[in-house]
Amino acid sequence: MSLAEAAADRRRSGRGRDLALFVAWLVVLGLCLHYGRSLAPYLEDRGGRGGLLLLGLGALAALGYGAWRIRALAPERRRAGFLAGLGSAAGLYLLERLQPLMIERLHLVLYGVLALLAFRLWGHWRRGLARTAWAGVVCVLVGTLDEVVQYFHPQRVGDPADVATNAAASLLVLVALHYLEGPGATGPAAGKTL
Repeated sequence: MSLAEAAADRRRSGRGRDLALFVAWLVVLGLCLHYGRSLAPYLEDRGGRGGLLLLGLGALAALGYGAWRIRALAPERRRAGFLAGLGSAAGLYLLERLQPLMIERLHLVLYGVLALLAFRLWGHWRRGLARTAWAGVVCVLVGTLDEVVQYFHPQRVGDPADVATNAAASLLVLVALHYLEGPGATGPAAGKTL
């Protein structure tokens, strides 16, 4: 097998893996749609400790990923990547504070992960701003579809404010990813999928 064939094989397997992860996360979102209210007592009780734990784990994972990606950026791009990550984190914090219920706050984690997976998936076909824009379109469509389906679900309520929350969470994460994964990255992850 030549080097070109081996590289093409790695790209195909990475694309398949990223597609499988994206579809699996859509399944998780569907399960949350159906069973989310059943989980509310575990997330909202005792001051919302369960939900705070999940939010904290999501924040730690995002912090670790951001630090790893900033190290992989070319030195002249690190400041922009850091500022984009910091701005997105501040926006997500403010968005989290606007949510009255813990279960609504967890939308930030769910749609942040969706944004990451959509960004990785679109990275197989597009680069730069086009990659970020297409991933954003997909995330907004999924968030909108989620709320439309909730409107017809007997135990759920479709809320236009949740559409805005889902879209804002996804877009804030995508802004950070655009600067953290953009051109100028170095190291083993530069231009490649994980």
